[in-house]
Amino acid sequence: MGTENRSGAGLGASGVLSLVTTVFLFQTLLENYIYQTSYLDEAIAALFFGYFLLDLVASLRIRTEDLMISCLVVMTAAAGLYANHRFGIQESLSAIALDIVSHFKFAAMYLGVSAFCRVNRVDYRSALRLPVLLAKIYLAVLFIFGVLNLFTDLGMYAEYRYGLRTYSFIFGTPGIVTNTTLFIIMLLLTESALHPGKRNILFLSMSEAVLIMVIKSRSLILAAIILLLYISLIIENKHSMFLRSLVIAAAAVLIGYPQYQKYFVNGVKVNQGTSPRLLFLSGGIQLFKEYFPFGTGFGTFGSSTAASHYSSLYYVLGFHKIAGMTPNNPKYLNDTFWPMIFGQLGLVGTIPYVCLFFGILLGACRRAKESGNVYVRFAAYLFAANAAVSSIQSNYPGNNSMAMMTFAAAMIPFAFIKTEEGSDGT
Repeated sequence: MGTENRSGAGLGASGVLSLVTTVFLFQTLLENYIYQTSYLDEAIAALFFGYFLLDLVASLRIRTEDLMISCLVVMTAAAGLYANHRFGIQESLSAIALDIVSHFKFAAMYLGVSAFCRVNRVDYRSALRLPVLLAKIYLAVLFIFGVLNLFTDLGMYAEYRYGLRTYSFIFGTPGIVTNTTLFIIMLLLTESALHPGKRNILFLSMSEAVLIMVIKSRSLILAAIILLLYISLIIENKHSMFLRSLVIAAAAVLIGYPQYQKYFVNGVKVNQGTSPRLLFLSGGIQLFKEYFPFGTGFGTFGSSTAASHYSSLYYVLGFHKIAGMTPNNPKYLNDTFWPMIFGQLGLVGTIPYVCLFFGILLGACRRAKESGNVYVRFAAYLFAANAAVSSIQSNYPGNNSMAMMTFAAAMIPFAFIKTEEGSDGT
C-alpha cells in the first residue's frame, strides 16, 4: 500500500532535490581534488534510506514493491553474512560493512528517493532549474574539449582506438566521461518531461557526440541505444519496444565483440596475455563450485574492499602474480561485477540479488510507462539499458554513477505524475 502526500513543505523538499542533483552532477569532478567526496553517494543513499525507514515507522504501511525489494536485500545480505561467518575469509568487519553498502546502495537510493518524492509536494521545475542549467554548461565544456581532443594533444585521453584518441577529459578514465554524460542526459529528459515542447535536440546531439568521442565500446553501445530510443519514442511514439530491444541487443553484440575478443579471448599484453576479467570469470566459477551453495562472503572477491584489504583468495587463485592485480598494484581488482556476485554470494545469495537488480530496473520502467510521458519512459529505458550493459563490462552497479542514475530514475516519474495531479510541479 502506498503512502500519501502528507507534507506541504514543498520549498524544503525542492531544495533538497536541487542540492542532491547538483552534488551528483559534480561528484566525479570533485573526486579529482577531494578524496572524501567519493563517499558522497553512499552518504546520500544512507540519508534517503533513513527517510524511507522513518516514513515506514510513521505510516506503518509499506508498498508491495518496497516490501519485495526490502525482502530481497535482507535475503541477499543474510546469505553473504552467513558465508562470512562460516568460512571466515574476510575478518575485517569494516570491510564487510563497506562491501554491503556497495552492493545495496542503489537499492537504498531507489527506496529512499521514491518515499521522499511520494510523501513531499515538490516544485520539480524549480528544483531542477539550476541543476539543468549547470548540466548544459558542463556538457558544452565536455563537448568543446572533446572536439579539441580529436585534433590536439591536450592530455585528455587514455589510449588510441581506431587511430583516434579516446576522450577522458580531466578524469583520466573515459568511462567517467560516459557516466557524467548519461546523468546530464537524464536531466535533459526530465526538463523535456516538465516543459512540453522543449525537446533539447541541440544538447542531446552534443551528448551523443561526446559519447561517440569517448570511443569505448560501452559509450558507443549506449550512443546507439540513445539514438534508437529517441527515434522510437520521441519521433515515432512507439508504445512497444520489444522488436527494437532485439535490434539494440544485436547492435550491442556487434559493437562489443572486438572488446570481448581483446579482454576475454586474446588477453592483454600488460598482463602477459592474461585478461583480468577472464581471470575473475574463471575464478568466480571456481569459487562458486568450491563454496557451493553459499559463496565466500562479502569483501572476499572482486570488490573494492577485497582489493583494499587484499583477500587471501587472490593468493590461492594466483592473482598476486599478475600485473595490476598484486597487493601493491591492485588496478584491475575491482573491474568486474557478476563474477563477484556469484563468487561471493554463491547460489543462495545470487538468486535474490539478480531478482533485486533486475526487479529495480523493471520497476523503474514500469513506473515510467504508467506516467504516460515519452521522456520519462526514455529516461527509464536508458537507466535500465545502461545498468544492464555496464554491469557486464565493469563493477558499475557498485560505483557512484549507478547511485546517481538510480536517484534520477526514481525521481523523474514523480515529477511528471505530480504535474498531472496539479501539484507544484506544473
